[in-house]
Amino acid sequence: MLKKLAVISLTAGALVLVAPAVASAAPSDLASFSDDSYAKPPQATVENSTVDLCEASTIVFGSGFFLPGENVSVGISGNNAANASYSGNVANADGGLVLSFRPPANGSGTYAVAFTGSASYTATITVSRGHDATVSCDHDPAVAAAGSDGFELALTGGGFSPWVLGGGAAALVAGGVLVAAGITRRKRA
Repeated sequence: MLKKLAVISLTAGALVLVAPAVASAAPSDLASFSDDSYAKPPQATVENSTVDLCEASTIVFGSGFFLPGENVSVGISGNNAANASYSGNVANADGGLVLSFRPPANGSGTYAVAFTGSASYTATITVSRGHDATVSCDHDPAVAAAGSDGFELALTGGGFSPWVLGGGAAALVAGGVLVAAGITRRKRA
Protein backbone atom coordinates (compact mmCIF):
# COMPACT_ATOMS: atom_id res chain seq x y z
CA MET A 1 0.00 0.00 0.00
CA LEU A 2 2.83 2.37 0.88
CA LYS A 3 4.52 1.70 -2.48
CA LYS A 4 1.36 2.44 -4.44
CA LEU A 5 0.78 5.67 -2.53
CA ALA A 6 4.38 6.73 -3.11
CA VAL A 7 4.17 6.04 -6.85
CA ILE A 8 0.86 7.87 -7.17
CA SER A 9 2.18 10.90 -5.24
CA LEU A 10 5.38 11.07 -7.27
CA THR A 11 3.52 10.71 -10.56
CA ALA A 12 0.87 13.32 -9.68
CA GLY A 13 3.48 15.78 -8.45
CA ALA A 14 5.64 15.35 -11.52
CA LEU A 15 2.66 15.73 -13.86
CA VAL A 16 1.48 18.93 -12.19
CA LEU A 17 4.96 20.45 -12.32
CA VAL A 18 5.67 19.36 -15.92
CA ALA A 19 2.23 20.26 -17.35
CA PRO A 20 2.96 23.98 -18.00
CA ALA A 21 6.14 23.12 -19.91
CA VAL A 22 4.38 20.49 -21.99
CA ALA A 23 1.47 22.81 -22.72
CA SER A 24 3.77 25.53 -24.02
CA ALA A 25 5.72 23.09 -26.22
CA ALA A 26 3.05 23.09 -28.93
CA PRO A 27 4.42 23.65 -32.42
CA SER A 28 4.28 27.27 -33.53
CA ASP A 29 3.10 26.43 -37.03
CA LEU A 30 -0.12 24.49 -36.59
CA ALA A 31 -1.10 25.21 -40.20
CA SER A 32 1.45 22.65 -41.36
CA PHE A 33 -0.58 19.93 -39.63
CA SER A 34 -3.72 20.76 -41.58
CA ASP A 35 -3.96 18.79 -44.78
CA ASP A 36 -7.54 19.47 -45.82
CA SER A 37 -7.83 21.26 -49.12
CA TYR A 38 -11.21 22.89 -48.48
CA ALA A 39 -11.32 26.65 -48.29
CA LYS A 40 -11.79 27.95 -44.78
CA PRO A 41 -14.70 30.33 -44.19
CA PRO A 42 -13.70 33.95 -43.57
CA GLN A 43 -12.89 34.55 -39.93
CA ALA A 44 -13.86 37.30 -37.51
CA THR A 45 -11.83 38.04 -34.40
CA VAL A 46 -12.22 40.48 -31.53
CA GLU A 47 -8.94 41.97 -30.38
CA ASN A 48 -9.10 43.29 -26.80
CA SER A 49 -12.51 41.82 -26.00
CA THR A 50 -12.17 43.18 -22.45
CA VAL A 51 -11.26 46.85 -22.17
CA ASP A 52 -11.25 49.63 -19.61
CA LEU A 53 -13.20 52.82 -20.18
CA CYS A 54 -11.69 55.06 -22.86
CA GLU A 55 -9.82 52.17 -24.46
CA ALA A 56 -10.64 50.76 -27.88
CA SER A 57 -11.47 47.27 -29.01
CA THR A 58 -10.88 46.15 -32.58
CA ILE A 59 -13.05 43.72 -34.53
CA VAL A 60 -11.26 42.24 -37.55
CA PHE A 61 -12.99 40.41 -40.40
CA GLY A 62 -10.92 38.34 -42.81
CA SER A 63 -11.00 38.86 -46.56
CA GLY A 64 -14.22 37.68 -48.16
CA PHE A 65 -16.37 38.11 -45.05
CA PHE A 66 -18.26 41.00 -46.65
CA LEU A 67 -18.61 42.17 -50.25
CA PRO A 68 -15.78 44.42 -51.48
CA GLY A 69 -16.54 48.06 -50.59
CA GLU A 70 -19.74 47.13 -48.74
CA ASN A 71 -21.08 49.65 -46.24
CA VAL A 72 -21.83 47.43 -43.22
CA SER A 73 -24.56 48.44 -40.78
CA VAL A 74 -23.37 48.49 -37.15
CA GLY A 75 -25.68 48.35 -34.13
CA ILE A 76 -24.45 48.65 -30.54
CA SER A 77 -26.37 47.61 -27.44
CA GLY A 78 -25.35 47.92 -23.80
CA ASN A 79 -25.15 50.49 -20.99
CA ASN A 80 -25.37 54.02 -22.57
CA ALA A 81 -24.76 52.47 -26.01
CA ALA A 82 -25.98 55.62 -27.77
CA ASN A 83 -22.79 57.36 -26.59
CA ALA A 84 -20.44 54.65 -27.88
CA SER A 85 -18.41 55.33 -31.00
CA TYR A 86 -16.94 53.27 -33.81
CA SER A 87 -15.09 53.77 -37.05
CA GLY A 88 -14.29 51.62 -40.06
CA ASN A 89 -17.61 50.12 -41.16
CA VAL A 90 -16.79 49.98 -44.90
CA ALA A 91 -15.29 46.74 -46.21
CA ASN A 92 -12.00 47.05 -48.10
CA ALA A 93 -11.31 45.79 -51.65
CA ASP A 94 -10.97 42.13 -50.58
CA GLY A 95 -14.11 42.10 -48.42
CA GLY A 96 -12.22 42.35 -45.12
CA LEU A 97 -13.08 44.95 -42.50
CA VAL A 98 -11.43 46.41 -39.41
CA LEU A 99 -13.71 48.27 -37.01
CA SER A 100 -12.55 50.18 -33.94
CA PHE A 101 -15.10 50.30 -31.09
CA ARG A 102 -14.81 52.73 -28.18
CA PRO A 103 -17.33 52.43 -25.31
CA PRO A 104 -19.02 55.52 -23.89
CA ALA A 105 -17.19 57.40 -21.13
CA ASN A 106 -20.09 56.68 -18.76
CA GLY A 107 -20.56 53.04 -19.72
CA SER A 108 -19.60 49.68 -18.29
CA GLY A 109 -20.66 46.08 -18.61
CA THR A 110 -21.15 43.99 -21.72
CA TYR A 111 -21.70 45.47 -25.17
CA ALA A 112 -22.97 43.66 -28.25
CA VAL A 113 -21.67 45.07 -31.52
CA ALA A 114 -23.89 43.66 -34.29
CA PHE A 115 -22.80 43.75 -37.94
CA THR A 116 -25.40 43.43 -40.70
CA GLY A 117 -24.59 43.27 -44.38
CA SER A 118 -24.02 40.46 -46.85
CA ALA A 119 -23.03 38.48 -43.72
CA SER A 120 -24.00 38.96 -40.08
CA TYR A 121 -21.89 38.79 -36.94
CA THR A 122 -22.20 39.93 -33.32
CA ALA A 123 -19.12 40.69 -31.24
CA THR A 124 -19.25 40.80 -27.45
CA ILE A 125 -17.02 43.31 -25.65
CA THR A 126 -16.77 43.71 -21.88
CA VAL A 127 -16.00 47.15 -20.46
CA SER A 128 -14.80 47.70 -16.90
CA ARG A 129 -14.20 50.89 -14.97
CA GLY A 130 -10.47 50.54 -14.62
CA HIS A 131 -7.68 53.08 -14.33
CA ASP A 132 -9.20 55.52 -16.84
CA ALA A 133 -12.60 56.08 -15.20
CA THR A 134 -13.02 59.68 -16.34
CA VAL A 135 -15.99 61.76 -17.33
CA SER A 136 -14.80 62.29 -20.91
CA CYS A 137 -12.45 60.14 -22.96
CA ASP A 138 -11.37 62.78 -25.52
CA HIS A 139 -9.83 60.12 -27.78
CA ASP A 140 -10.10 59.52 -31.50
CA PRO A 141 -11.96 56.20 -31.97
CA ALA A 142 -9.86 55.51 -35.08
CA VAL A 143 -6.74 55.28 -32.94
CA ALA A 144 -6.30 51.77 -31.56
CA ALA A 145 -5.66 51.22 -27.87
CA ALA A 146 -2.20 50.49 -26.53
CA GLY A 147 -1.28 46.85 -26.93
CA SER A 148 -3.51 46.29 -29.95
CA ASP A 149 -0.59 46.42 -32.38
CA GLY A 150 -0.26 42.63 -32.53
CA PHE A 151 2.63 42.42 -30.07
CA GLU A 152 0.54 41.67 -26.99
CA LEU A 153 -0.30 38.13 -25.93
CA ALA A 154 -3.91 37.05 -26.00
CA LEU A 155 -5.76 37.39 -22.71
CA THR A 156 -7.13 33.90 -22.32
CA GLY A 157 -7.73 33.92 -18.60
CA GLY A 158 -5.26 31.10 -18.16
CA GLY A 159 -1.99 31.22 -16.34
CA PHE A 160 0.01 29.64 -13.61
CA SER A 161 -1.85 29.09 -10.39
CA PRO A 162 0.41 29.15 -7.35
CA TRP A 163 -2.02 26.80 -5.60
CA VAL A 164 -1.77 24.16 -8.32
CA LEU A 165 1.99 24.44 -8.55
CA GLY A 166 2.30 24.35 -4.77
CA GLY A 167 0.04 21.30 -4.62
CA GLY A 168 2.16 19.57 -7.26
CA ALA A 169 5.34 20.36 -5.36
CA ALA A 170 3.77 19.11 -2.11
CA ALA A 171 2.68 15.87 -3.79
CA LEU A 172 6.19 15.41 -5.19
CA VAL A 173 7.75 15.96 -1.76
CA ALA A 174 5.21 13.64 -0.12
CA GLY A 175 6.00 10.94 -2.68
CA GLY A 176 9.71 11.35 -2.01
CA VAL A 177 9.14 11.05 1.74
CA LEU A 178 7.08 7.89 1.24
CA VAL A 179 9.80 6.37 -0.96
CA ALA A 180 12.45 7.22 1.62
CA ALA A 181 10.28 5.72 4.39
CA GLY A 182 9.88 2.53 2.36
CA ILE A 183 13.63 2.23 1.78
CA THR A 184 14.33 2.80 5.46
CA ARG A 185 11.73 0.19 6.45
CA ARG A 186 13.28 -2.38 4.09
CA LYS A 187 16.75 -1.78 5.48
CA ARG A 188 15.50 -2.40 9.01
CA ALA A 189 13.72 -5.62 8.03
